[in-house]
Amino acid sequence: MADDTAAPMLVSQLFDGTRYRVPMYQRAYAWGADEIEALFTDIRDMRKHAAQGRYYIGTLVAHRSRPADDGYPTFDVVDGQQRLTTLFLTFANPVLRSYIGSGTVLPVVSPSMLTYEGRPRSSGDLGSLVLMEDERELESLHDDGIRAASELIGALTQRNDITSEDVRYLLDNVAIVRTLLPANTDLNHYFEIMNSRGEQLEKHEIVKAHLMECLDEAVDRRAFAGIWDMCTDLAKHVQATTPKKNRTHLFGPDWNALKPLDFDSLGEMLAMSETPRADRGILHLLNTPGPKGDPNTSEDDDETPRYGAIIDFPNFLLHVLRLHIAAETPDVDPSTVAFDDKRLVEQFRTYFHPGDAPAVKRFGEELIRARFLFDNFVIRTDRVRDTTHDDSNWVIHRPHRTGEGRSEKVSPESTFDVDVQAQVLMLQAMYQVTDSRRSYKEFLYGILTELRDQWLEYQSVDPARLIEVIENMAATRANLDAVAGLDSGTAVRHFVFNYLDYRLWRAFVLDAEPAPSDVKAGDFRFRYRTSIEHFYPVAPERDPLPSEVVNQFGNLCIMGREENSRRSNLMPEAKIIQYLSSDQSLKFQVMSSMANSENAWGEDQMRRHGAEMMSRFTSKSEAHPQAVPQPRIP
Repeated sequence: MADDTAAPMLVSQLFDGTRYRVPMYQRAYAWGADEIEALFTDIRDMRKHAAQGRYYIGTLVAHRSRPADDGYPTFDVVDGQQRLTTLFLTFANPVLRSYIGSGTVLPVVSPSMLTYEGRPRSSGDLGSLVLMEDERELESLHDDGIRAASELIGALTQRNDITSEDVRYLLDNVAIVRTLLPANTDLNHYFEIMNSRGEQLEKHEIVKAHLMECLDEAVDRRAFAGIWDMCTDLAKHVQATTPKKNRTHLFGPDWNALKPLDFDSLGEMLAMSETPRADRGILHLLNTPGPKGDPNTSEDDDETPRYGAIIDFPNFLLHVLRLHIAAETPDVDPSTVAFDDKRLVEQFRTYFHPGDAPAVKRFGEELIRARFLFDNFVIRTDRVRDTTHDDSNWVIHRPHRTGEGRSEKVSPESTFDVDVQAQVLMLQAMYQVTDSRRSYKEFLYGILTELRDQWLEYQSVDPARLIEVIENMAATRANLDAVAGLDSGTAVRHFVFNYLDYRLWRAFVLDAEPAPSDVKAGDFRFRYRTSIEHFYPVAPERDPLPSEVVNQFGNLCIMGREENSRRSNLMPEAKIIQYLSSDQSLKFQVMSSMANSENAWGEDQMRRHGAEMMSRFTSKSEAHPQAVPQPRIP
């Protein structure tokens, strides 16, 4: 490894015997399920779409400053340690080596190849992982992050979300730009320069400029820029980023409906307002410094940026693009639009070209409509009233007009009546805690499609029909996920557990089915539970059970990663005592109730509980027996 170099290196070349050390000033390993699954999803997507080319996944900056304790040259990792550690965990994983190693030549990783300075547990775990031969040994890892990541990589391998083809592509086609800083580099100055760099032009700004360049008339470009700028800030309702003098024209007298205006009508309306950024083409954007602060804030902005959206604007644009393609070109499969923001610019350039002014105008109409429906009928978190510790204060709010004159403002209210609101929240939260990444939200596209269809037909939304559509989507996905097997330990897909929790909540709360003792279904909330737990542990200190027994669905539940790491080796009775059951999944609560009532948890209880849960899982959803017709929501 020569000094003062910056060169692309294949992943297979990274592990060529070079030693890396993560210095004490760097944070501990912190990648979770979102980042790891995104990495392998991206690799698989690129393998399918660009199998022959190289795919760059980032940079690795290293610095030779001190020798290792044994005098062997070692390089401190200045930037890129999370990705490097994840790759190390992948090639050291005993499950992946067992499943894939026989047909693929994997890099030889050694305990000294990657260490964490000042973190003996982390370094020890990396060394132990290299020597492991059985997935059960993963339970012995001490560092929570390394243990959870290793278990996840093993589970992804077992359920074929990481295949031998993916690993070969990772080794032969995926590259990292590795930069070695000179030995005399002042690292403090280096970090100062890195932190003070100007922001690059964002991809969605490039898309905006490209679409505007397809419009011939200045008035159309101003209108399109106005629509775009109103839609970018997902932390507020779109009404709040619309100038007050335009709100009644666009959203009606109460500011809570979207009037059926076409692009030209929108252009006339927005012409009354100043749009100082309207004519920015790509060259203007590249050559003009960006505005200070929030570019969407205006003197008319009267709603606190209180919401946490389940998606960001670039990925939202891809959903709108797919809606647009589905409406514009029935002969084109809309799923050809991939929900991958790395390909944002590429995909928009595929579908919009110079001279496509009518299509761009219709996209503008689609954008404002989709944003309005998203704001009114899709869950988000409320940061103002959030009392949770894990950002799970789910709300569905629609804005309405309050006050008069200078005190006029946008205020939120629940979109649906109480019971309907609770059910729609639960259904959408069930999906969100499973698919928490900003990208690849297929469930959101399904919801937006149904909302769009209803809105275009009725200018309103029927809550009962919306619930039915989401429930049917969920049942279809859950059954597909179950095909991979339910008695497969940590390889069971997370959506299965979340769907089952929804079915239990619906039975105990909406259908008024008597719940087992100590099961608090009315207090249940979907949280980001990302780790599968064995209620009876895999490696207890005493009385171990065969793996085919403990891996039964009846012995499994889902919980937070930290909870899993703290309680994994506890026996069931200790787990029940140590942690509040009401904070856990409903399946965990039902298991706890059964264990308490029978004063036992063994193979018999696992079998009976598993059979009961599977019967709920496979039974057909019935309409709520006491449901009454709900009014359409305008």
